[in-house]
Amino acid sequence: MTPATRGLGKDRLPAPDPVGDRSSEEHFMRLRSAVKELDSAWYDATNNLMLTADARKALFEELLWEHRELAEAHDKCQVIPEASIDALREQLTAAQREKDQLIRQHQEELSAHKTSYQELKSQLIQLGLDHAKALKAAEADAAAKMDEALEDASNATVVLRAELEELAKARKGAEEKAARLEEEQKECNRLVLQTDTLAYRLFPDSQRFAVKKVDERRTAQGQANLAVPWTPYDHLVALSARVSHMRAIDRNLSDIPDVATQLFRTLWPGEEVPDTFSLISDRLKGAGKRIREWQCSAAHAGADSPSALLAPDYLDEEEDEAEEEPLGDAGAGDAPPEAPAA
Repeated sequence: MTPATRGLGKDRLPAPDPVGDRSSEEHFMRLRSAVKELDSAWYDATNNLMLTADARKALFEELLWEHRELAEAHDKCQVIPEASIDALREQLTAAQREKDQLIRQHQEELSAHKTSYQELKSQLIQLGLDHAKALKAAEADAAAKMDEALEDASNATVVLRAELEELAKARKGAEEKAARLEEEQKECNRLVLQTDTLAYRLFPDSQRFAVKKVDERRTAQGQANLAVPWTPYDHLVALSARVSHMRAIDRNLSDIPDVATQLFRTLWPGEEVPDTFSLISDRLKGAGKRIREWQCSAAHAGADSPSALLAPDYLDEEEDEAEEEPLGDAGAGDAPPEAPAA
C-alpha cells in the first residue's frame, strides 16, 4: 500500500488524498480511466478538426468557383465595345418605356376592374335587398297560406266532428230502429202464431192442408228433418194454407143465403123475409119446433105439407148444434197438435 495522493500541490510535491490510502491496482484503474478519457477527448478533438477542415475546404472551393465566374464575367465586360453598350442602353430605355406602358395599362385595367367591381358590388347589394324583400314577401305569403290552411283544417275538423256526431246519432238511431224492428218482428211472429192457432181451432179440418204446405216448403229448402218445431215463417205458411182452404170452402157456401131464404119462405109462407142473414139464421134456429108443429097438424090433415119432405132427426141435430156455446178466444200459446210450439 502506498499513500494515496491527489496529484502535485503548489509546491510541486504530492498532495495526500484525504480519503485514505489506496493500492497500486486502484492507481492503475484510475490511470486507465484517465487514459480512456484522454483518448476519447483526443478522438473528439481530431474529429472536430477534420469536420472544420472539410467545411472550410468546401467553402473555399465555392468561393474559388465564384471568383472564377466573376473573373470570366469581368473579362467579358472588358471586351464589350462602346456601341454595344449604347444599344443595351437603348434596349434598356425601350424596356423601361414598355414597362411604364404596361404599368399604365395595368393601372387602367385595374381602375376598370375596380369600377366593374363597384358596379357588381352595387348590383349584388341591390340583389341582396331584392332577395330579402322577396324572402319577406314569400314568408308573409307562406304565413298567410299557413294560417288559411290551419283555419281550413280547423273548419274541416269541426265539420268532421259534426259529421261524426251525426253518424253516431244515425248509428244510434239505426240501432234503436233495429231493436224496434226486432221487437216488432217478435210481436209479428207472436201474432202470426196466435192467428194460426186461432185459425186451427176455428177450422180444424184445414190442418192437413197446412201441414202439407209446410212440409212442401221444408222439402224445397232441403230440410231433412220435418219433425222439428215450426218456425214463425212455417206458421205463416200454414196460415196462408188455411186461408186458401177457407176461401175454397167459402166459394162452396156462397149459395147458403139463397137456400136459407127459400127455407124461411117455405116454413113461414105468410111472413116477410128478414133483411139480414143473421135474422134469418136466428129464425131458422126454431125450424125444428116449426116442423114438429107441422107434423102434429099433418097427422090430422095428411102429409101433403112441405114438412113431410124434411127429416126430423136432421132438424133436431141442427137445433142441438145451434144451442151449443160459441168457441172462446184462442190463447197465444195454443198450437196445432201436428205443429209443436216453436
